[in-house]
Amino acid sequence: MSEITQGSSLTNSANVYNSTRESQSNSSAGVDLAPIIISPSHILYRLQLFIYSVMLLYASIAIFPFIFTAFYWSILWLGFLFVLILAVRSAWRKRHETPIRVSVIQKVWRLQTSAGEIQVEPCEEILLWDAVIILPVKERLTQRKHRIVALPDSMSAEDWRRLRVWLRMGLRDNLTDAI
Repeated sequence: MSEITQGSSLTNSANVYNSTRESQSNSSAGVDLAPIIISPSHILYRLQLFIYSVMLLYASIAIFPFIFTAFYWSILWLGFLFVLILAVRSAWRKRHETPIRVSVIQKVWRLQTSAGEIQVEPCEEILLWDAVIILPVKERLTQRKHRIVALPDSMSAEDWRRLRVWLRMGLRDNLTDAI
């Protein structure tokens, strides 16, 4: 639906556009996000284990014909196996980390971890799909970047729905008001 304004100058139509946009953004600005607890995902852990297993299988198949021809192929395979063991150990440790709590109160993003509460802000494009949410944030004080990966099994169904709705509806307005 278009709006008819008096006068044909561009400044009048721009002012009308800006005033309607401001009234729309003010109506949804300041919508807070209640704390959401995000636990490490079991699905993501299993997916990582599957990918590491497939990598080990393919590397073994690729190197097998050459293992007996030269000594360095077996050393290469053992080195690759060692790196995969470190990656699996890292995934296992992340799986057993304490849950984090994300909340937005008065346009201030808070991330509470086992180390304490820090203030963060979104720093890159947020990925919001049906089965995954990736929130890239950076700390306000140290500028360290973090990626919060959430899958449906990372939180309760109600928190999953609430976070998705808040990100779809409220984030645009909260980010444009902050800029």
